Amino acid sequence: MYLTLVDLLLATSIIQSLGLAVFLLLPETFRLISNRLLAASVLTFAAGLGEFFLYSTGLALEHPNLAYLGTLVGLLQAGLLYVYAQSLMYRDFRLLPQHALHTLPFWVISAIFLVEYYLQPTEVKLEILVDRDHPGVLTSPLLAVAIHLVFLGYLWATIHALTRFGTSVRQLFSNLENKQLAWLRTLLILYAIAWLISLFYCLSAHIYRDLVSVTAVSAVGAISGFLFINYLLINALRQPSIFSGLSTDEVQLAESEAPGRAALVSAENAALLRHLDRHMAEARPYLDANLSVDQLARQLGVPSRELSRAINEGLGKNFFELVSDYRIAEARRQLEAAEAGTTILQVMYDSGFNSKSVFNTAFKKATGMTPSAYRAQHSA
Repeated sequence: MYLTLVDLLLATSIIQSLGLAVFLLLPETFRLISNRLLAASVLTFAAGLGEFFLYSTGLALEHPNLAYLGTLVGLLQAGLLYVYAQSLMYRDFRLLPQHALHTLPFWVISAIFLVEYYLQPTEVKLEILVDRDHPGVLTSPLLAVAIHLVFLGYLWATIHALTRFGTSVRQLFSNLENKQLAWLRTLLILYAIAWLISLFYCLSAHIYRDLVSVTAVSAVGAISGFLFINYLLINALRQPSIFSGLSTDEVQLAESEAPGRAALVSAENAALLRHLDRHMAEARPYLDANLSVDQLARQLGVPSRELSRAINEGLGKNFFELVSDYRIAEARRQLEAAEAGTTILQVMYDSGFNSKSVFNTAFKKATGMTPSAYRAQHSA
């Protein structure tokens, strides 16, 4: 069998996907749930590329029972990517029985294919393949649209979750270098664009049969697949080693609005808040740009939920607002006593901030002026 450059590129991407999956399933990497989910994701991606390979090489017509298997297995990828993102975001993530609901599109559409294609005689299968001689273009336009909308819906939900998570991270941490999943969000946005183009192509192909040749479609799929798997390879492999995620409690704390101060503060909360105030004044833990509610709770020797509740109910703030207030107070002291050669950036770092945008926004909200204006006012 003669293989074209497109065929070789598809084969390379499939082999890379399988190699990545094998690596993720080795004993030393298998222990991480995120690695197992990523392995499953890349296997389903390889299946999708396999469908392109079958059409590009003509093997789909020689083995009609293999046709569309890649499309069906690929349906699992959307839900897997969503759950994979959850496993990266939350360090307390666990696989639960309800996560099996994300496989529902696969089972429903597989049942349709079973009746309309796989249970048909070989002659009928060949007629269907010849009639729709493009990878991923289905006999039913409605079914094609449904598959694309399911995938796009999952991608949107995953991107939305990552965006919300990014907001929570920015609230909880000043140092964002090791806390962002921007690479995954970017990858999914590009992937969603590819699926939108695919949706347009599928709809057009049902109207204009010869709109694009199967060779051109396979070439686009090969190039897109190669870029996708290599981008994933570069970023996903290093991510688990540097990213520990947040706890669900931390994210819920960041996303919740600070409640009003309770009319009466319990004796337990009052004692804890006094202990907290002494600790913040003496140890100054807020100078650590990576300080989290769990870390602060461990320093105080109390459960993080108890500390969060005391801050919310007793101070009318959330954890981020509390830490930010201490950092801003520190920055103001430093700016007021700053020597001529001291830079705003140095004060920012010395106060526990590690993001200029977070620092400037918080400082202006607290004082009504920028750090530069504040220093100029107090140095006059």
